[in-house]
Amino acid sequence: MLVLDNDLQCKVADRCRTVLSMDRIWEEEVPVLLMGDAVSSAVEILELYDVDLLVPGIPGHAAGKLAMVWSKDRLSPRGSMVVMEELENVLSDEGAVSMDPENGTVICTLNTGAERCPLNCSQEGPCPLTGLPRRLDLDIALRGVLDRLSIKGLVIRPIRVGDHGVISAEQIRDLRKLLGHLDEGDAVAIATSCSCHAIMNVFKVC
Repeated sequence: MLVLDNDLQCKVADRCRTVLSMDRIWEEEVPVLLMGDAVSSAVEILELYDVDLLVPGIPGHAAGKLAMVWSKDRLSPRGSMVVMEELENVLSDEGAVSMDPENGTVICTLNTGAERCPLNCSQEGPCPLTGLPRRLDLDIALRGVLDRLSIKGLVIRPIRVGDHGVISAEQIRDLRKLLGHLDEGDAVAIATSCSCHAIMNVFKVC
């Protein structure tokens, strides 16, 4: 297990062996804290090793940030009103969508009430807050939007480990494959979504 952080006092530091360079991360079979920027360090690790699970723990959209660094800065974040309008139509009676005006990050949710969703939600069957069945799954809805708009993209539905959503080895390979088949001028979207919540970035390939 490898933890990436630039804070020596992070929550798991006392349970890890701290190292400053990647050449010592596999010396012992104990959790390791590698000091440095989490996203750029993750890209270096993914270039060198086959990673079974990636557990995002940074503010914002981890997959989007990872893609930007992994693409060697070929991805320029762009807000897309076309995508927003399509999502608003899809979610008009089911949820809400908003976009960060600074970087174009899109947030979608089916929970429009004041009560927060429980961490242990199974994502299956009736909603634990309303008791009603879900009439759509956001990850499926996002894939449909990208298909209709002919936008290259990837919608990652994290697998569940405890109360955390994690990115699998197959999803990491899918992201790498997508980044390897982009042409200058392409629009590309990368989203992370469960049944009821999603975060997405739309980029232009430079």
